[in-house]
Amino acid sequence: MKPPSLKESLERWTCPRKLPHPFDPQKTRKAAAEAAAVLGDVESRKPSNYDLATLHLRITESWRQSRTLSEIKPRDLRRLPWVLFYPPKQKRTAWLGAEPRVLEAYRRWLIDRPRTRPVLALLHEFLRVYPVGLRTFGDLRKMLYRSVNDGSSPPPSLQKWRKRCLDWELLRMGGDRSFVQNLVSSSDAIDDILCRAGLNGGLAQCGFLNSGIRAYLRHAESLLIQNRLNAADLDRLLTLLEFESKLRFDDTAMRTEVATALLRPFIESQPDPATRERMQPFFLRHYRDPRLGSGRHKWSVIPDEIRRVVIRWLVERALEQFFLLVEETALDRHWRYREAFWRAFHREGFIEDICFVLGPRAKDFLRKTSEKSEEAETSANLQGAQGDQSVLVLRMPGVTIAEWSHNGSCRMWLDNNPDSPRFYESTYLRNELIGGADFRQAHHGSDRGSWQDKIAQWLHDNTGVEIARSEYFPDRLRKRETNRYPNATTSTRSSRSQAAAASRRDRQPQTNRKQSAAAALSELQRVRAAVRASRKSRVDLRAFMKPTSPAWAAYVGDHGVPGYGTRWRTVLRQLNSTIERLNERPGISSNWST
Repeated sequence: MKPPSLKESLERWTCPRKLPHPFDPQKTRKAAAEAAAVLGDVESRKPSNYDLATLHLRITESWRQSRTLSEIKPRDLRRLPWVLFYPPKQKRTAWLGAEPRVLEAYRRWLIDRPRTRPVLALLHEFLRVYPVGLRTFGDLRKMLYRSVNDGSSPPPSLQKWRKRCLDWELLRMGGDRSFVQNLVSSSDAIDDILCRAGLNGGLAQCGFLNSGIRAYLRHAESLLIQNRLNAADLDRLLTLLEFESKLRFDDTAMRTEVATALLRPFIESQPDPATRERMQPFFLRHYRDPRLGSGRHKWSVIPDEIRRVVIRWLVERALEQFFLLVEETALDRHWRYREAFWRAFHREGFIEDICFVLGPRAKDFLRKTSEKSEEAETSANLQGAQGDQSVLVLRMPGVTIAEWSHNGSCRMWLDNNPDSPRFYESTYLRNELIGGADFRQAHHGSDRGSWQDKIAQWLHDNTGVEIARSEYFPDRLRKRETNRYPNATTSTRSSRSQAAAASRRDRQPQTNRKQSAAAALSELQRVRAAVRASRKSRVDLRAFMKPTSPAWAAYVGDHGVPGYGTRWRTVLRQLNSTIERLNERPGISSNWST
């Protein structure tokens, strides 16, 4: 058999493969549609930076010599819109677009020689710069309006922009303000509206949007003052202010206007929780924490009273996080009193700054439960103490305060004390938050307001900070809940009688009280170990101790009669709080205090 010739071999080799059936190039079709949408918006291609510089030089020189456009080549006249506002950093009054005679001459040229590309280029540059401060702004807007709407059958590219200008009022006086207002109040996706209006791609950060947002911010501030800006509009406004994970307009003037408009209404008042939950993450993303080095320079141009609003929110958030953390890790019965105490000082505006120092287990718990990044930045590592121990470090006028968990004491350092702890260190040793304090107060007599009164008096005497006792020791902490279980049964009332008997035993001689408390403490520690080992989701304490025991009486006296299926974590917390109370009794040692 004769071998195939070279021609036959090449034909066989170059024969294309048969396409699979069915063949549908979806990605190619999608890319083609996106390219058509982008290319269809602006037909005229913007010159390069070098061409813009030379074009601007030729036109300005010709205009300076002849005060007419007749000496300029037609190709340069078609591209003149690109240099009307060039160079960008030049004073606006020196722009070609600021000269009325240049615009009038160019308007006559457009009438004599109708062209689509120069009109599209002029519209693009007008929307991009949107020079509302120029004296020729009105002339530019009117010239564009006539140029876009002249003619009954314009090319498709111009026809598209004619419809956009009509639908979205892009060339109407005040159109920027009404466009943004409609954008915020609409139910359609913001990106979809911007795409339909042609304000995407090169116009996503245009001056038209910039001017409209500034006008709407003034309106939004008024609505926030009157508490009339609904959650959906606020969400859409914050979305509009962002672009590609950054601020859409990240200049000093816009940053100041955004912060002022959104935060000034809350200098003297508190926003509702939903509003704060929306605003706080926004400012932390784009302005950062004003107390930290990463955010100080971003807030440096913002008025101090505006900056203090965010700091107040962060302090409140940190307090909430810390008290939640202590509740879950320290199981300290004192903290409801401490929480009420320090929240009162926060409400009065005395707490200027806050951070918390956490042991390894406490920090691990925070990392697992917190979805916010700011807590990680304002929390430090604690070394030389228990792994689940925590320290709340507060800054008030003239004093730094360290409040220890796990039945630890409160310590205070005046400003002139060289041993005063510094804020925002990455790691603190135990001695740094204990040594050299000007004042130390253990938390004895919480239910009587004993330690609260002593700390409040010391702060008043040494710093001038004063707060009413009813604020830091409110009635709800003084009154016991006598009707905690309105549907109590006979056995429940019997248990309460046992608790009352335990209370009467407290009035026995000192030796008997010590023996009773020691027996209850020993029993409660055994019960706590058994409950912890059981790891049940629900716990019935009757399975772990007798209702006639001193431990049961002590528990019921503190927390009331437990249910038959109380949560495991709640039972452990309540057991530990009763153990803590018994540990405070004279003659009974405690290894929890710091």
